[in-house]
Amino acid sequence: MISNLDKKKFNKVWQRILSSDRILLVSHINPDVDAISSLGVLIEVLKTYNKKYIAFAEKKGDDYHYLPNFEDVISDKDELLGRVGDEFNGGIKAKEDFLKYFDLVIIVDCGSIERTFISENIHIAANLMLETFIVEIDHHLPVKTYANIEIKTQLSSATELLYYFLKENKLEINRNMANCILAGILTDTGNFLYSSVNEKTLEISSEMMSLGAQFPKLLNSTWRNKNFLEMKIWGTALNNLKINKKYNIAFSVLSYEDLNLFRNISQDLSSDIFGDIVAFMSSLSEANVVLLLREEEPGKIKGSLRVGSSDKDIDVACLASYFGGGGHKKAAGFMVEGKIVKENNRFKIQ
Repeated sequence: MISNLDKKKFNKVWQRILSSDRILLVSHINPDVDAISSLGVLIEVLKTYNKKYIAFAEKKGDDYHYLPNFEDVISDKDELLGRVGDEFNGGIKAKEDFLKYFDLVIIVDCGSIERTFISENIHIAANLMLETFIVEIDHHLPVKTYANIEIKTQLSSATELLYYFLKENKLEINRNMANCILAGILTDTGNFLYSSVNEKTLEISSEMMSLGAQFPKLLNSTWRNKNFLEMKIWGTALNNLKINKKYNIAFSVLSYEDLNLFRNISQDLSSDIFGDIVAFMSSLSEANVVLLLREEEPGKIKGSLRVGSSDKDIDVACLASYFGGGGHKKAAGFMVEGKIVKENNRFKIQ
């Protein structure tokens, strides 16, 4: 499952953590449960060893308040620059070269450098030849190489990968870590329904419960938590569902107008809602591949791809890569510029 090379990298990362005084933890923009949980695991480690750290995930929603260390994760880059200034620059707000204040940056569950929301800052650090050391830990297929140490192994979740990091370095897993690890596995496997689940995944989940992870509470918080507004969005997505019989592709579309209508009612939308919808679509027996397109922001269209219930040997990550995206063989995503418009009961991108 974990190669000897990855085990050596885990050891090197741990030595870097021990020798570093200031550490920045980063996950992807619009973080999901696995992203926040991965940060939560690392925060627990750094707290145990009294390390100075800042954790950041741009546009973190309030959906995951039940996760350990959720409140420690900064959700806005401007706030991040202010915090860096307060802690490391005498109260003066940091500038775009703020990575110079850190010995170590650990990036988890990002898929690509662009999803970190600090890609330009990483390039600035490289151009300035800063000594900041960058580590990437991810369970997605590699897209670009940019870190000093990269650990990219396809597993059920980023938290499962961090489980191996903890075990390899003989670090004790406390209750908070156990809850984070199980939460990441639960949500990234659709409650153990996806093909990424194997015997070891279930063993790890069982071990986390024996260490205090609260399976019923996590299940209620991650799955049995849909509100009325989210159900209405589900209804719109399913109403727009169509199948291309020629290619056996099922797809649905949510325009900016669709989503803005719901936002006018409430801003309280789960960050995982679109992942839940496309996961449900993947159970459609007539489709080999499913696609959900949505325009969450004007001019920016996100696409989520899943292999259908036929479970044929189809690589949707390869398809996503044509649009600059990536992910796993059976679950991937991308983003393109454009606007979704509906004409004559059909959708198109302008």
